[in-house]
Order: sequence, then C-alpha cells, then structure tokens
Amino acid sequence: MQKMNTYFEVNPDKEVERNKKEKKILNSNVSTKENMNIPVVFHVVYNSSEQNISDAQILSQLDVMNDDFNRTNSDAFMVPSDFDSVVASLQLNFCLAQRTPDGNPTNGIIRTQTNISDFDLYDTTIHYSSLGGSQSWDTEKYLNIWVTKLSGGILGWAQFPAAGNINTDGIVIDYKNFGTNGTATSPYHLGRTVTHELGHYFNLFHIWGDNNCGDDLVNDTPTQQEANFGCKIHPSISCSNNGDMFMNFMDYTNDSCMNSFTIGQRDRVFNSIYTYRLSLLSSDGCTPVTTNTADASIEITYPIGSLSACNNPIYPKVLITNNSSANLYTAVVKYKANSSAYQHQLYSGNLSQGQSDTLLLSAIPIGGNNHFLDVELIQVNGSMDSDTSNNSDTELFNTTGGTSVNINIITDNYGNETSWYFYDYNNTLLDFDDNLNNNTHYTHNYCLNNECYKIIVFDTEGDGFCCDYGQGSISINKELHNTEIAQLSYFNYSDTIEFCISALNKTELTIKSNYFYPNPTKGIIYLNPIRFSEDIPIIAKVFDLGGRLVLSKKIKEKSINLSKFENGIYLLELQQRDKITKNKIILNKP
Repeated sequence: MQKMNTYFEVNPDKEVERNKKEKKILNSNVSTKENMNIPVVFHVVYNSSEQNISDAQILSQLDVMNDDFNRTNSDAFMVPSDFDSVVASLQLNFCLAQRTPDGNPTNGIIRTQTNISDFDLYDTTIHYSSLGGSQSWDTEKYLNIWVTKLSGGILGWAQFPAAGNINTDGIVIDYKNFGTNGTATSPYHLGRTVTHELGHYFNLFHIWGDNNCGDDLVNDTPTQQEANFGCKIHPSISCSNNGDMFMNFMDYTNDSCMNSFTIGQRDRVFNSIYTYRLSLLSSDGCTPVTTNTADASIEITYPIGSLSACNNPIYPKVLITNNSSANLYTAVVKYKANSSAYQHQLYSGNLSQGQSDTLLLSAIPIGGNNHFLDVELIQVNGSMDSDTSNNSDTELFNTTGGTSVNINIITDNYGNETSWYFYDYNNTLLDFDDNLNNNTHYTHNYCLNNECYKIIVFDTEGDGFCCDYGQGSISINKELHNTEIAQLSYFNYSDTIEFCISALNKTELTIKSNYFYPNPTKGIIYLNPIRFSEDIPIIAKVFDLGGRLVLSKKIKEKSINLSKFENGIYLLELQQRDKITKNKIILNKP
C-alpha cells in the first residue's frame, strides 16, 4: 500500500485512471473453470555465496506457489470448519520461464552478483542491471520475482497492478524468507511470503484492509481489527465477527499458520487479471523452445558400490554430456533414492558437442543399508530430447555409515566459564571442550549411528546461559535441511541434552529433549518423567517477564496448571534437590 500511495502522490493522473478500473472490478463477475498459466523468471541478486540460493530452493518455492494457488497445499485441511464454505482454489499455475523474451531457451533463473550488501524497502535499484540489480524481463509477459538480502528485517514487497513503473513490476523477497529449504528461516520458512506478496501483485489487499476494522474489498472475508501475528487459535474475535480469518494468506501470521484464499479473493484476482494483467495469459513464456537437435545423456558417478563414510544424507553426482551439434544450455534432472519422492534440479551451462559437466544434486535422506538411485533427464534446452535412449541411469549401492549431525555451541559473554561433554548411549565420552572463547559460534560435525546420545554442559559460576550475560545456546541439527533435533538456551550450573538419531519420530524427540511439554501450551504443561527422579519432590516457580514470582508450588502430579494467567511468555524454574533448570514457556490459551 505504501509503495502504491507514494507512486500516486507523484502521478495523480495514474490514481484517477486506476480508480476507474477498480470500480469496474467491484462490479464485475469474471470467473473461469480453466486454470491460468503464468511464466515466472526468478532474479537472484546476491552479494555473498549464501545469498546465491540453490536451484532446489527456487524449485521448492515454485512448488509452494502452485500448491497454495490451487489449494493442493498439504495444510489446506487445517482451515476451521466455519470457513469451509468460502475457501477456494485460485486456479493459477506457475511455470519456470522456458524461453527468454528474445525466444532463446532458458531455465527461468537469472543470477546476478552485486556489490550492494542489502537493499532497502522499495529500493528500485534492484530492478536495473546498470545500478547493481537485475533487469526485469517484459513485465507484461512474465511474472518477475527478485530474491536478495533486504535490510531491516523486511520480508518482501510487491507492486500492485497499475500502481508503479512498468520496469519495477513484480515482487521482491528476502532470501531467508523464500522457499522451504536452504536459507529459509523460521517462522517464514514455508514459502508463504511469496504467496502473500503474489496476492498483492494480483490486487489483493491485507485482510484487515490496512485500517482498524477496515475493508479489503472482498465480501466473504470477515472484517477484522488489525493484523494477526504468530499463530492464533480459532475463534479469535474482533470487530464483532465470529473469528478472524487469521489463516488467510493475506494476514501476517507465521507460514505454518496460514493456508487459504477465499472465493471472493479468487473472483477479485480473476477480475484484476482480466483488467490489468491479461497479457500474462497470452505469453508464450511457458512454451519450450523447439530444438529437435537437442541430445544429451546422463550417467551416475556417485554413489556407486559400497560406501563406508558418513552418508546420510547422500549427495549424488551425475555426468551430463552433450551429444548434439547444438550447444547445451539447460537441462532438468529428475531423481530419487529408494522409495523417496522425486526431486528436480536444473542444470545451466554451455556445453559444445562431446563436452561433459558434473552436476552435484541436492541431498537425499536415506535409511538402512541397501539402496538404489534413479536419475532421468526430462528436458534439454527447454524441450524434449531427440534421443531418449540415454536419458536415464540407475545404480545400486550400499552404505555402512551414519547420519551427519552438527552440534552448534554459541557462548555468551563468559565463554571461559562453560564446558561441554558429548557421550554415546554407553556413556562413552566422544568429545569435549573446556577452553571456549566469549561470544563465539562453534560448529562440530559428527557421523552418528542410529542410537541415543547426550551432551552435558557445565558453568563454573552457575550463570550458564542466562541472566543478561549474552545469548548463549546449544543446538543439535541434522545436516539435511539443518533440521533441529534438540536445543538448550537456558541453564545455570549444569544441564543435559538428550537426543536420538532416527530412533524416534520428531514429536518424541522434542518431548525427550525437553523437561516439559507442550510448549506453547493452552494452559496445562506436563513434566517429562525421564528428566526427573521418582519420589523426590519438585519445586516449580513461574516468573513473568518482569521477574516477578507469580507461582511457587511443590509438584506431585507431574503437571502444572497455568490457566489462571494471562497469555504471554513466562520463565519456568524447576528444582529437584540441587538440580535447577530454567526455560521460557509460551502460554497461548484459546
């Protein structure tokens, strides 16, 4: 909204023109039973190697776009039953552009290195190659999405239709709030920032209308007072409604808590496309360039045979060879290990006839000892291969190694007081460190078997990770997708983190590593029996964020009722004999 309003302050004639079209949209009733196909070009503008996100991360975002706009997202069922009658598919399909505006083959991904460290809100330099950004493709024929590092915690922005310069039309997203893997960071790690901004691109307003009990110009979305953040519990009532539609993609809730558009939003998007963005539908950007001479082959070079090193996840390698007299620029590889779902990865290069190049595929998790890997070339230079006889390969391999795990230790202002010891399930010491520096991030990689382990951390002064002495923490993460297994961010003299590899499901792992669950809680929390001795009393103390003691009691029934307190964040202290633990807890009552 701010970007649009600023544009209209300088171009009041454009505002008058748009307002006329908006009146027509409000009175229109365009609907279709056919899906619309829209070509997308992703501009990755990076200053560091981390910001140069992978093809796999881009493809994961494309999957989210197609799922969210077709209501095939796996969390669609989580909409409250009150809204079942109004949620809808928007019937929009997105494809990676297959041809450039000049008609040449492309994979739809443009990578540009820049000397600009980050971009401010609505910074138009990102849209121009001459200024350190990436030049937009014909914005009337392609949906342009720029991915980069944004300043000040900005998630992204979009240009509303007919509300800005034609060269800046599209959306801009921070690289940490994009896709579902790689640099994607919780709580905006499921690709919904792009879904939200695409709503604006197609002329949807925030569900609260950007005003107190405002109007989003959609009839079937409930009026709500303001933006919702985090995760809410239905019904969350405001403006005399029966509950905010906080799970709508046009609210501000966490990615994991939004899942729906409505029929009214679909109709507004249809009307807006036919009013403002009709040329997208006639674009040939999704149509591959016909090159009957394209001919490439693929061969697995890794893994083959027996592997003994740490091999979960596995990182396959394939050799792509150009057999055609025409140069090979792009290829799409489909692959899977065992019964896993197929993954897709793009190859970009410039191979003349007879030349080969190795492509490192994204990681695949594996379990057990005997495996097979399938790979297939499904597209070459944006079209079908003229000779498909050498477009696939399969290899059998076996493994005896374990799972790659990273242990991250971040010390506080007094790192020299901290030490840690890493044990396996037989209490065999695997590693330790008692010589740590202040405010330092240590990462230790281990190849672990499918067993249980523990880390014991000590602080000589009894003020471990706590007490405004810095932001210390320990986390255990699987290498694949950086999945967190367990973590510790608060302790005094000593604490223990217990975790298992592959032996437990994610929920059980969370419960096993914590002293209590669930967190957040709706009111009742339960103490984890494996963390406390039987028949020894436990003293529980609850403090608010101001440090005031609001509850102190002796626990016998292994549960604590916090229902009488207001929603918010509290500090829970549990003491059994001389062992004291402190953890933050979030109270979120219905």
